[in-house]
Amino acid sequence: MKKVFYFLMIGTTIIMTACIPTGGGTTSTYPTVDPTKNISKIIISSCCYQTSNLSIFRKMQEQNADLYLAMGDNVYADNILSSPDYPGWIQAQYDLLKNNYDYNNFRNSLPAIATWDDHDFGQNNAGNTFPYKVQSKEKFMQFWQTPSTDQIRTHDGVYSSHLIGDAAHRIQVIVLDCRYFLDILSGEPISATTDTTKTILGATQWAWFRQQLLQPAKIRIIVSSTQFGTEHNYWETWANFPHEMEKFYQALRDAHAEGAFVVSGDVHYSEFSKRTPANLYPIYDFTSSGLTHTEYNPRPNQYRLGEAYRNFSFGTIEINWDANPVTIALQIRDNNGNMQEQQVVSLDELKF
Repeated sequence: MKKVFYFLMIGTTIIMTACIPTGGGTTSTYPTVDPTKNISKIIISSCCYQTSNLSIFRKMQEQNADLYLAMGDNVYADNILSSPDYPGWIQAQYDLLKNNYDYNNFRNSLPAIATWDDHDFGQNNAGNTFPYKVQSKEKFMQFWQTPSTDQIRTHDGVYSSHLIGDAAHRIQVIVLDCRYFLDILSGEPISATTDTTKTILGATQWAWFRQQLLQPAKIRIIVSSTQFGTEHNYWETWANFPHEMEKFYQALRDAHAEGAFVVSGDVHYSEFSKRTPANLYPIYDFTSSGLTHTEYNPRPNQYRLGEAYRNFSFGTIEINWDANPVTIALQIRDNNGNMQEQQVVSLDELKF
C-alpha cells in the first residue's frame, strides 16, 4: 500500500521532525513468552511510524494483556534516502522506536511475538526480490531480541509458531511471513493473478504451515501482515492470489484444524471480515491498523462485518475460557483505549 512521508529540507540536510518522549526509554531485555502460562487477553497492532506521537502505547499498556502480537510495519524503514548503508539505516529506524519512552514502558510490560510487512521489511510493496532481505531479517531479529536457539534462525524469512498454555487452554500463534517469499504483482492498482505459480508464502513455508496445523490446540491465531478476508480491492490482499487462498483453506481441511482465525494489518483502518469457504467453518479476519496512520477511504469489502474504523486504533482479543462454549471477543479500540467495535465468536463456530 502506498504511503507518503514528509521531511524538512535545510540546505542539503534532511531533518526528520517528531516529538519523541525520552527519559528511561531504553531496555536490555524485554519479557519473553512463557509457553506454560494460560492467557486470556492479547493486544494486536500494526503500522507504527517511529517518529510519531506514540502515547497510544500507554493505553495499550493499560489493557493489562498477557501477550502482544506485532503484525508488521512496526517501524517504517524504507530506504528513501538511498543510503548505501542500508543496515545502518534500518537500525536507526528501529532505534527511534526502541528509545521511545511510551513504547518501552509498554514492551517491558508483556511478551511480544512479531512479523513484518513491507515497510519494516524495507520497501513499499517489496517481496522476494528485495536485495537487502537477509540484512533486514538480521535487524528484525536484533530488535525483537530473537534468541540464538529460536526456530526463526533455522530458515529464511521470519515465520514462526508458538504453543501457549496447558492442554485445556492451549493457544497456537502461527506467524506468517508474507514478504520474504512474495512474488510481486506489478504496481498499484494490483490485478488478481491467474498464474498459479505465483506465491505469497513460498513452497517451504507452505509445507511448514501444514505441519504446524497438525499440532493440538484449542484456538489458532494466524498472523498475516496482509489482509486475508477481503475481496479483491486493487491493494495488497490475499485475494490477489486466489489459488493461495484456496491452498490456505485446504491446509485447514486436510489437518482438520479447528479454532482458527486470522489477524492482519497494513491498511490504516480496522475492520472485521468473514469468509465462508465450502466444507470449512467460517474464517474471520480481524484487521487492526494503524497505530499512527489513518486511511479515510477504506476499500470496498463485501465480506466486511459492520463498518471500517478509520481512526488510530489497536486491537484486543479477549478469550472467555469459563464460558460454555468458549468465546473469543475481537475488539477494535481507539487511541484512548475505548472499544469502538466488537465481534464475539463462539469457539463452537470454528469447528467442522
